Amino acid sequence: PYTNLHGPKQPITATVTGNVQVNEAGTENETHHIVLDFGHLPFPVLEGQSIGILAPGVDAHGKPHHARQYSIASPRNGERAGYNNLSLTVKRERGQDGHPPGVCSNYLCDLAVGDTVQVIGPFGASFLMPNHPKSHLVMICTGTGSAPMRAMTEWRRRQRAGGQFEGGRLMLFFGARTQQELPYFGPLQKLPKDFIDIELAFSRTPGQPRQYVQDRMRARAADLAALLADSQAHFYVCGLKAMEEGVLQALQEIAHGAGLDWPTLGAALQREGRLHLETY
Repeated sequence: PYTNLHGPKQPITATVTGNVQVNEAGTENETHHIVLDFGHLPFPVLEGQSIGILAPGVDAHGKPHHARQYSIASPRNGERAGYNNLSLTVKRERGQDGHPPGVCSNYLCDLAVGDTVQVIGPFGASFLMPNHPKSHLVMICTGTGSAPMRAMTEWRRRQRAGGQFEGGRLMLFFGARTQQELPYFGPLQKLPKDFIDIELAFSRTPGQPRQYVQDRMRARAADLAALLADSQAHFYVCGLKAMEEGVLQALQEIAHGAGLDWPTLGAALQREGRLHLETY
């Protein structure tokens, strides 16, 4: 992967070519899908990388705002295939409990088509897809942690459409408070069942027990145990830091239940770069 092509002193300028809300309007968590186009300026990226956005203006101390990092939500050949663009999944941070609203997230969510944005990066060399097309991907995420999972899924979907997909399995465990707050819910329903295996977990559905991604993982223990034992399987975890412990605990329980030696297996997954954690 290319990294750090543009720093804060020499950012690249991108133009907004799309900005749409990707969960139901009126929900507390407002999430946007934003497309940035780089025109004729090279900005190569891979699924799993991120970029930094420089919001205009200065902070309370009169200094420029620090760059805010966002995972790329589109595959390597662009949000629109063959175009020099990429997309981001951004949740508007309104601020609560005495905390101010998120400067950069509100800036991005309010952008209009034709606006320009200062971008740095790209960043990241460890949360990448395996090159081997027969590899299996297990993607576990919440909220905007779905961005890199969307990028990986869309790249595999395009490979499949072009006859280049060789059968690696895709599993997605995706959590949100409610169905209405889940980003990309509609497009997810249109993906073929023989292409991707999707488990959704909602923790705040009225009248329903709370479900988290680790609960759906335990319900699919047999499938996950088989993948844990498969040297071609890669596991990706992205979302709030609070989810990481629960996900790792679920993987450990599933391994134990299948008679697998988790300390040895977990160490091998880390050593071989097949367990990818990106929580914040």
